[in-house]
Amino acid sequence: MKNKLDNIKTFARTKSKKFYNSIKYYPISRHIHTNFGNKENLIKYNHSRTTGPEPCVCHAPLRSLYFDMKGNITACCFNRVHIFGKYPQKNIKEIIYNEKREFLQKELCRQNFMYGCQHCHKLIEAQNFEGVEAKLYDNLKDQGNIPSEMVFELDNTCNLACEMCHEGFSSTIAKLKGIEIPAHPYDADFLAQLKEFIPHLKIAKFLGGEPFLINIYYQIWDLILELNPNCKIHLQTNGTVFNEKIESYLRKGRFYIGISIDSLEKENYEKIRRNANFDKVMENLYRFAEIAKQRNTFINISVCPMIQNWEEITEIVDFCNKNSFFVYFNTVYTPGFSLRDADEDFLLKIKDYYKNFKFYTKGIIAKRNLKFFNNLTSQIEDIYNQKEKDSRYEKKRHKWTNSMLKEFMFKKINNDKELLDKIDDVFFNLGEEYSFSDKDLENLEKLKAEDLISALKNEAVIELQEKIQRFIKFGKFSK
Repeated sequence: MKNKLDNIKTFARTKSKKFYNSIKYYPISRHIHTNFGNKENLIKYNHSRTTGPEPCVCHAPLRSLYFDMKGNITACCFNRVHIFGKYPQKNIKEIIYNEKREFLQKELCRQNFMYGCQHCHKLIEAQNFEGVEAKLYDNLKDQGNIPSEMVFELDNTCNLACEMCHEGFSSTIAKLKGIEIPAHPYDADFLAQLKEFIPHLKIAKFLGGEPFLINIYYQIWDLILELNPNCKIHLQTNGTVFNEKIESYLRKGRFYIGISIDSLEKENYEKIRRNANFDKVMENLYRFAEIAKQRNTFINISVCPMIQNWEEITEIVDFCNKNSFFVYFNTVYTPGFSLRDADEDFLLKIKDYYKNFKFYTKGIIAKRNLKFFNNLTSQIEDIYNQKEKDSRYEKKRHKWTNSMLKEFMFKKINNDKELLDKIDDVFFNLGEEYSFSDKDLENLEKLKAEDLISALKNEAVIELQEKIQRFIKFGKFSK
């Protein structure tokens, strides 16, 4: 009942905020600074926000703290650049009242993403609005400098060696590579310092490694259960670990479990998630789901869309729709796995496949998942459009005849009659038709009359043919 009442209050607060923002900042275009690249996309993003449009594109700096494995504290897990401070050199209170937090907040209220916030900037440009991390902070309670959320990514202890992962997030990969990762700096004093701020938290998030294998997390959960049992605990797990101890925590706290599943095909899943057993993970998935249902929380499936599983993404979304699981998409940057590495034709194939797929769409969760999937498709389309634009410059798509090229040369030499016969000789035994790219035509335009005249006067016909072809291709006569 407590969870339902909280959800009703959140819904009412969100609707009220949206109404207020929609009036105060109408039209939002008046409040957008010219330093943002695609203004239209930023306007669309603002209208997609659950709390309505507002100039401040992200509230993470003053509403959240992210703790990484090295002791660095930032606004969120995607901003690893603008560091508020480092533990234990600074204590938590010093970091919370650090002027760097207020500075970043002011810049984001000016739509300036340059201080480590490029990840969200790129997603807005790609119109993947549901993937924008900044949206997660719109609904967080404003408590001045006191954070409403803390995100803990304190340790890389993990039992898997996922293909797209690296040693920084997996102790198993580090061990396989013979790399020694320094122990995290978080100690008993850190836990003691947290006690002052845990009572104010609305959300606490735990990342890994594998959270259920990280001992200090259980100590933080104990503090939350003691000091703030209503705090929502979001946890991202690979789903391989489940035991009585874990179940006891899930039944005591308000746990919202995210499970990483990148394939529903056993062979491909176990290839991607090395050391995992697909059947065991699926068994655990339903155990997590049953407890979430009893506790009136929810679970979600987190997916890494990659070259290795792109064709299965639709199947995973449909699976989530039919089981009332939320689906989230992570952006993969690992070379060889990232969809950004796919060539233009491959991206076109993915885009068309996604746009033509028919989903099970019954229910609110299914409609919400489809919205997230459509945003992923928009992001892929944006990557495709950029690659197509870049490749268009070198695509041979302009047809020129022998006569057109000769006429171009005649104009360059101002129809100098002494050199007309030489040009005729140059093109006498060349092809009748040419395919030029935008780049080739730009090079032709750069051809200086004096250079062409000099070459015509001093070079033999065969050398001239080679030089003209070289200039078209490279923009210069010399090798």
